[in-house]
Amino acid sequence: MFKNFYKIKYNSGVTLVELVVVITIFMIISGIAIFNYGNLNSSMSLQNLADDIALSVRRTQGYAIGVRGSSGIFGDGYGIHFTTNPDISQLYKGSNKSFVLFADITPNNKYDYFDYDKCGSPRINNECIEVLNITSTDKITEIFLDNDAVAISPTSTVDVLFNRPNPEPVFCYRNNPSDIPCDVRVISFIKIKISSTRDTQTSRTITISNNGQISVF
Repeated sequence: MFKNFYKIKYNSGVTLVELVVVITIFMIISGIAIFNYGNLNSSMSLQNLADDIALSVRRTQGYAIGVRGSSGIFGDGYGIHFTTNPDISQLYKGSNKSFVLFADITPNNKYDYFDYDKCGSPRINNECIEVLNITSTDKITEIFLDNDAVAISPTSTVDVLFNRPNPEPVFCYRNNPSDIPCDVRVISFIKIKISSTRDTQTSRTITISNNGQISVF
C-alpha cells in the first residue's frame, strides 16, 4: 500500500477578530495623541501670549526710562491699557482680545482716547501708540487687584503706567472707562489671567508689581 505523505499546508493570515482588535487599538492611541496635541498646542499658545504681554509691559517700561519721545517731547510716561470687555467693535478702546500701548500726553496717569479710528500718533485725547491684537483663540478673562477674590467687572479698566525716569509702575483703576480720575486706592500689584476658549481649564497669569517686577505663572 502506498502511504500518502502529502500534508495539507495552511497559509497563515489574520482573522477578522484580530483585525478589529488592531484597528481599535490604533484608534485609541491616535485619539489620545490628538487630544494631547490639542492640549499641548493650547498650552503653548497661552504661554506665548503671556510672554508677549510681559514683554510689552517691559517695552513700555523701557520707553519711559529710555530715550523714546513723542512729538519732540521726552518727558511723557508710557503705559498699557487692559480690560476684559468682550466688545471688540471699537478697536482702539481695548477689549479682552487686545491691549493698547499708549503715551500719557495729558498727563493724568491713564489712557485717554476719544477718536476711535486712529492710532500711532499720540496726542491729547488720542494717546494710542499701538493696539496689540490677540489673534489666537485665547483672551484676557480676568483682572485682579492685589489679592481681591473677585475680579474687576468687564466694564472696568486698568492702566499700567511708567513715568520717566522711574522703573516702578503706577496703576490706574477705573470702574468705568468714562471715569475721569483713577481710583485712589493704593494697588500693590495686578494679576492678568488669560485663558483659551478651547480649553477653559488651562490658563496663565501675568503679575505686575508696583516695584517693577513682572512674572508669569
